[in-house]
Amino acid sequence: MPKLLGTTTQGECVITEVDLVNLLSFNLTKMGGYLGQLCGLTYLKAPPEVREKYKLDHPKTFPYLNQSNCYKLDGVDDTEEYLATRRAMDVVGISEEEQEGIFRVVAAILHLGNIDFAKGEEVYSSVIKDEKSRFHLNTTAELLRCDAKSLEDALIKRVMVTPEEVITRTLDRGSAAGSRDALAKTIYSRLFDWLVDKINSSIGQNPNSKSLIGVLDIYGFESFKFNR
Repeated sequence: MPKLLGTTTQGECVITEVDLVNLLSFNLTKMGGYLGQLCGLTYLKAPPEVREKYKLDHPKTFPYLNQSNCYKLDGVDDTEEYLATRRAMDVVGISEEEQEGIFRVVAAILHLGNIDFAKGEEVYSSVIKDEKSRFHLNTTAELLRCDAKSLEDALIKRVMVTPEEVITRTLDRGSAAGSRDALAKTIYSRLFDWLVDKINSSIGQNPNSKSLIGVLDIYGFESFKFNR
């Protein structure tokens, strides 16, 4: 479990120990863990109004979660993990509004991954596959607070700007799916960066301190049979 311990050169202990696994597990390789925690808890344990808020279903219905077919870990209580995450966010000064925004963005990424495409009428073009995919498109736009048509165009079209003109080209099914996944990764990366900046600013270091001495212990690498 990652821990961060640090002290300034002024002798202040800016932070003694932070459970970063709850706050900073935002990378796509661990999507099945953190997003599964949110999705599973919201679907299985949260009141109906919360489930409706994020429009979540069982984790197995989301491609970004169901690749391993593992939705529950022995010895891991999703409810307690979720509550620990919220407590950790409270401790470092992430407001209720910001926390709601975090989970709204995470839920949007899940719905984004459920948007499928079909072959369009034109050569090398694609369209939203069916009403189910249209639902996830609209939900993604709602959660991200953007225009659904603009989001659709961003997924199935490519815009190239030249000195002479602006060229819009359609994308085939494979390219549209790649565009979708690239957008999901970008949103995830931006959220991760925001969290790091938020935690760093919330810790509150002495502005007069010229340096920080810190030790970051990341658990997990030693779990491989062969360390490289």
